[in-house]
Amino acid sequence: MLRIFNSIFGLAGALLGVLLPSVLIGQSSVKQHYKIQKTGVVSLNNAPAVFAPKLQHLEAPLPDGPSYRSFLMRQKIKSRALFPQKTSSSAPKQSQAAPEALIEQSFRMERKFPNGTLVPIVGGIPNDNTVAVSDSGILLAGINSLLFGWDLKADTAIFSTYIRSLALLASGGVNDDFYDPKVIYDPVRNRFIAVFLKNFDPANSGILVAFSTTPNPRDAWNVYTLPGNPLNNNRWTDFPAIAITENALLITANLIIPNVSWQEGFDGSVIWQMNLNDGFAGSEVVDTRLFTDIRFGTRFIRNLHPVQGALGYADERVLLSNRNFDIQNDTVFVLRILALNDTTDSLDIRAIRSNLPYGVPPNGRQTDTDPNDPTGGLQTNDARVLGAILHNNRIQYVANSVQPETGLSCIYHGFVDEVDGNTTIRGRYISDPVLDFGYPNIALMGNEECDSEALIGFNYTAPDSFPGIACVYFSNDSLYSPLQIIKTGENYINRLPDENERWGDYFGLQRWYSRPGRAVLSGYYGLTTRNNATWFATLASPDSSRLGLQLLQGSGGGNCGVVVSATASGGTPPYRYFWNGTEGSATFDGACSGDTLVLELRDSRSCSRSETVVVQAAASAGLVFPNPTFDRFAVRFNLETESTVAAELFDLSGRKVAQIIEKSGKKGLNELSFSLEPLADGIYVLRISSGGKLLEEHRVLKQTQK
Repeated sequence: MLRIFNSIFGLAGALLGVLLPSVLIGQSSVKQHYKIQKTGVVSLNNAPAVFAPKLQHLEAPLPDGPSYRSFLMRQKIKSRALFPQKTSSSAPKQSQAAPEALIEQSFRMERKFPNGTLVPIVGGIPNDNTVAVSDSGILLAGINSLLFGWDLKADTAIFSTYIRSLALLASGGVNDDFYDPKVIYDPVRNRFIAVFLKNFDPANSGILVAFSTTPNPRDAWNVYTLPGNPLNNNRWTDFPAIAITENALLITANLIIPNVSWQEGFDGSVIWQMNLNDGFAGSEVVDTRLFTDIRFGTRFIRNLHPVQGALGYADERVLLSNRNFDIQNDTVFVLRILALNDTTDSLDIRAIRSNLPYGVPPNGRQTDTDPNDPTGGLQTNDARVLGAILHNNRIQYVANSVQPETGLSCIYHGFVDEVDGNTTIRGRYISDPVLDFGYPNIALMGNEECDSEALIGFNYTAPDSFPGIACVYFSNDSLYSPLQIIKTGENYINRLPDENERWGDYFGLQRWYSRPGRAVLSGYYGLTTRNNATWFATLASPDSSRLGLQLLQGSGGGNCGVVVSATASGGTPPYRYFWNGTEGSATFDGACSGDTLVLELRDSRSCSRSETVVVQAAASAGLVFPNPTFDRFAVRFNLETESTVAAELFDLSGRKVAQIIEKSGKKGLNELSFSLEPLADGIYVLRISSGGKLLEEHRVLKQTQK
């Protein structure tokens, strides 16, 4: 296969057959400090409605023009010549041995009028789908210039008007444009963040950053404005992406020089870092840092994408990029912000070759798309990274790419292994023999921390399939599910005056942090009116094989010789048992009263679960429990005669929290189990008595696992 390297390695080296290194390293430490003043405090519920007009040019650029989109058209023409389109049922696609995700909720973005009529909310040009969901099920979504809120549990709208304009948060003027929203949820602070852009000219460009003051988006937001021309050198800001760490909000964007060609007009991508505590507290001034002039060699690195923590926070500041304009390339940039001291950071930059090339994706084909015109159809833009999650020192990321064997638009699913060590990158195409895929995003779907399973959501289209929304499930054993349609399109899109239509520019997808194994997505589909709208879905992982562990203390002779046995469930056998750090079998023989045994159970996926038991006198009855636990607790005990058993829960101060049970039990071994769902996280004391005599007393630790 012909491979074109217009990359950091140089075309000459590739053509001469020079052995190129897989990793090249560079550094940058350019940084500036800003003290950003608070713009205001805004309540979306009480803010008066505004027109928030937006004037958008709808003419498609000409392929021979000087703009960025004109250049992309030329690249797509070249790509079509190199990778002719071949739609066939025998065309390659990914393995499909994994089960599909389970759809729990599915609904469109709509509003209800006083007469009861339900009308879909028409999206923007492009749609710019973004979504966040709180632990309690409050969904906040953005499209182009609007915010939409929905209570997933109550199935009701958050805002009385259903939608709220970004202009309300910005307190902007009638001539200001607000666009490119991104929303994110902080699962520890239980708050939302909204980031969006203002205007397209250096004099008025800005980045609006809003922090909610409560878990309800209706309430007040603390709003700040970052300069869109931060170096005062005639630039404006375009295309934001965001992620959060424990203490920082990372925002990346591109600096654009107005009124010049696309080659001259890009002046680098930047990284803003804002203090989360200051923003959520509504401080009058927020400490902010700006990284600029980010290059590898002499070339700017474009379209930096901050990597989001799969469980909410990223445990380090990592960003990805690639040579997203190239017809084909295999270079991926991994950038890490490293703290040198309390006030100084260093930006470590590595260029790493993937085992699988990517390239500018062709446009998505519609019913009215001329098959001989590579510049028509639904625009896929370039091959930039569109979604990335960090979990257990590995990044999974997604982007659009051409599928070289079919010439269709596909998803590039990448893996960055050993992020903080000997980093390697590999990729896989997710493709279809007939459909074009566009604008993917990714979320972790595992129900335990060792899981790597993920949900990948995206838009799709084809000449005989109207634009809709789909997903694939990626399993722990690295298999994909069949293509799963979430919402079929109702018609093709026709909003612009020619066959060139906007699609994307991104797709909303977030793990539901308080409900492990679930995610919420939002994407783009075609209405019967040939407008575009937004569809939401909540999906659950099909993997129920959570690793489980129970310990049973048996009887023995005297105070020693007690047998403690383990029962493993779920996960992926075979299992390995480590008693106090030493590998053994499922049974520990020879424990003495008062001994503390810690068992770590591991399965073949390297998932693990630990339980601790303090051995009781051998003459006492067996004890079964996972402790700590978040769902059910179980205990075994002996009754000398048939009698009434009472079980009560107390907090550590001695206050009675709950009466668990009071009923007759039979002589011999009994087991009591109960759900901890009604309890808040914490430590409790369980007391089991019979006939006024205390039989058992145990501490119960409820610990919700996310």
